[in-house]
Amino acid sequence: MMADTKAKFFHIMEILLDTDEEHPKTAVQISKILDEKYGIAAERKSICRDINVLRGECEMDIVQAHDNKDGFFLASRTFEDWQLKFLIDAVLASKTLAEKDARDLVEKLRQQGSPTSRQLLSQITPVAPQPVGDRRKVKNYIDAIMQAIRANRQIAFQYLHFDIEKQQKPRRDRRYQVSPYALVRKGDNYYLICNYSKYDNLSYYRLERMGSLHILNDVPRKPLKEFFGAHERTGLTDFVHQSLYSWTGEPICLHLKFPSYELDDIIDQFGRDVELKPLEGDFCEGSVKVQAGPGLYFWLMQRADNVQVLAPQAVREKLVRMLKNTLALYEQSEE
Repeated sequence: MMADTKAKFFHIMEILLDTDEEHPKTAVQISKILDEKYGIAAERKSICRDINVLRGECEMDIVQAHDNKDGFFLASRTFEDWQLKFLIDAVLASKTLAEKDARDLVEKLRQQGSPTSRQLLSQITPVAPQPVGDRRKVKNYIDAIMQAIRANRQIAFQYLHFDIEKQQKPRRDRRYQVSPYALVRKGDNYYLICNYSKYDNLSYYRLERMGSLHILNDVPRKPLKEFFGAHERTGLTDFVHQSLYSWTGEPICLHLKFPSYELDDIIDQFGRDVELKPLEGDFCEGSVKVQAGPGLYFWLMQRADNVQVLAPQAVREKLVRMLKNTLALYEQSEE
């Protein structure tokens, strides 16, 4: 009897999740659904008592319609419509999830809205998940990495790359053994931030390029404080913000000169932490802390016609060499 009472209570809550101001349900309608869908017999008065418990003890925002004959509806939910729209768009824009996983996740998010919201979210989101390769392992790897971090254990995996036949093969014969610390999404991809046991720094690894990942239950993680001291969380946050395109390198203070119309892109890339100073001729100077890895040079090459590196000198010299090599590549192709 107690089990039936709990089941009835749960299913009434479930039924009310499928209501809103435009789609209320009466106690009689709820009773009919309980009987037809769940095989539970319930009188109107007992349903009203359960709804009062949901209102009081469970603090559900259940409202009685203006016309009492129209019944009850759920007036507020965990997610607002704009939040659901934002999350659904993030799933649809991702190239990390397999198409079926993306569709399932979008539908679960959509079901968090009211009946009216679900219809609206479908109308204003006329985009299907992007077909990608076999990414079924990504969700399993996210789960495994979270388990390893929770258990304070290292993980091991192979790191893969495509060959000429477009098949993923191990990059090297060895396995990578790392201490995992965080999972971040940058651009279209998910990355693991970790310490490769052979080195004393942090690295990024793309999840969809991993293979044969497993938790090393007998090997504890290296403490994160070995890299950032007492400021573990802020240090890790700065590490993410300062590494461009998920490439790491030596921390530097980068000084740039650029025309004022590049300000939007500079702030988009480096955030509001960039220090700015106006120069003559509608130019600006900007200073920002970054990591001098391949990602930095990739960004500088894209902006080479407008953005000039003032310092450090080593970055200037390396960029000049890269530009000369690029020019030589095209000059050779014209001969």
